[in-house]
Amino acid sequence: MAAKAALVFDASIVATLIREATGPARDVADGGCPGLTMRLSPTAAAWHVRARYEGKQHRVLLGDARTWTLPQARAVAVEVRRHIDAGKGEPAREWIELKRAAVAREAKRRRGQAAGDEIAVPDFMPRTAPPATWTYGEARAAWKDWMKREAEAGSLRSATVRNYSGVVGGPSMRTLDKRFVSRIEAPDVAAIVEVLVSEDKRSTAKDVVRVVRRFWEWMAEPGQVRRSGAKAGAMLGLKAPRLGSVKARRHFPLLPEVAHMLAVAQHGVLSDSVGMAIELLIYTAQRRLSVVKARVDEFEEWPAREGWGLWWQGHRKISRGSPTAEDPRRGSHALPLPPHVWWRVQAYLRRTTSDASPRSQWLFPGMRPRRAGGIVEHMSEDTLTHAVAAMPGRRASPHDVRRAFATVSQKDHAIPTTQVGMVLDHANSDLLQVVDGNGVTRRYTGDQMLELKAPALQAWSDALVVARRAVELPDSETLKAMLVAENLRQRGVKDPVAEKARRAAASAKAWAEGRTSRQRARQTAAT
Repeated sequence: MAAKAALVFDASIVATLIREATGPARDVADGGCPGLTMRLSPTAAAWHVRARYEGKQHRVLLGDARTWTLPQARAVAVEVRRHIDAGKGEPAREWIELKRAAVAREAKRRRGQAAGDEIAVPDFMPRTAPPATWTYGEARAAWKDWMKREAEAGSLRSATVRNYSGVVGGPSMRTLDKRFVSRIEAPDVAAIVEVLVSEDKRSTAKDVVRVVRRFWEWMAEPGQVRRSGAKAGAMLGLKAPRLGSVKARRHFPLLPEVAHMLAVAQHGVLSDSVGMAIELLIYTAQRRLSVVKARVDEFEEWPAREGWGLWWQGHRKISRGSPTAEDPRRGSHALPLPPHVWWRVQAYLRRTTSDASPRSQWLFPGMRPRRAGGIVEHMSEDTLTHAVAAMPGRRASPHDVRRAFATVSQKDHAIPTTQVGMVLDHANSDLLQVVDGNGVTRRYTGDQMLELKAPALQAWSDALVVARRAVELPDSETLKAMLVAENLRQRGVKDPVAEKARRAAASAKAWAEGRTSRQRARQTAAT
């Protein structure tokens, strides 16, 4: 029954309410203690505490209002709410009585009366024992470990492991970490999805529904159902939100916007590797992961055309098989590089190759190992996202470049849809109004169709070079300051001076503890 407007109780108000109680049972809230209510009827009066636990409203009985004093009710009510807020659930009846006895003893002691021996009350005494199964946080960790083992066995891709782990471990889902899986139901996840939709994060909400269903299916399998406590089919009723107009939400950048990105990448204000990686992404319209995973041995001259190069792209979204001894390029997605682009790649290789030390196999190696003592892998694809996002006045993301390539190729240069699809290496064109009709060709031929891809990349490269000349950028210091300011803004840093001091202190601490990348490199070399 809904509580009426709260009033602050005192002893006389409590006595009056009990004495004058008539009609059907009703609840009266105490404005002096959150959650404390007194249920009144002509024949009874009892103290209760209202609290929310695991998404449900609980009403915990304290005791008879005729025998419990108001101070006792308020003191125990606070403790009951603390018990529930700590995630221990509704306390046992014995615990409530012990708390009341301890409060009564303390009141006697303060009045100078004989209080008797001290009463020991355990911190927590749940009404029902908690499940001996996984919490959501433990379940997330177990699923991630299982997926990593499957990835090592070749059954899952590393990108899939990262994606699934990120979705079930997102900020909104981590609110469930302390709850037991057996007590989580579809409405609990639906409430999270609703919040994401209200924040205009429909795509994230859809990912949550998609991945959570698979997560629960795995937990309900015989191999781990006894440990997880998951109920089979618990998430079957969970529905993903509609994305609405996908075309309206996607950004189709114009050529000048992409040319501006290219100009910043070539300006020199970014690091050489980051700038060249963005260049390669723009000139080839390939995915971030394909660019950062490019290997030096994937690039070679194209004998059929003087001045051209080839990129035998090893990482692909649509698998064609693995390399063999007879065909070391099997499964690759080959791209012809026009002379201007091929010259840029060769110049970068000359700049980053030294006779003093062997060059990394990666075209764009990372700055440091992921973990202390580890090897340096390729650059993270997120590095490109952050670098592009910091470019002032730019709305386009790295993936939007693919839409710009498709738009310019088809609208401005009349490149056939099939040839655009060959370059993008996509099941469908990134233009929503165009259906890529070369699926049969892609699946039933081993030829890379380089002569068909070359015109599209040549036209795109020429258009970028022309548009790049029209871009005017500020001087290096100003541009660098703009990039730093935009980066700080996106990170939510409001005081750059304080942020600089914080980073300097963190660097000094890392140096004092021997945790910097340079110190770790020396230790590794010494061993």
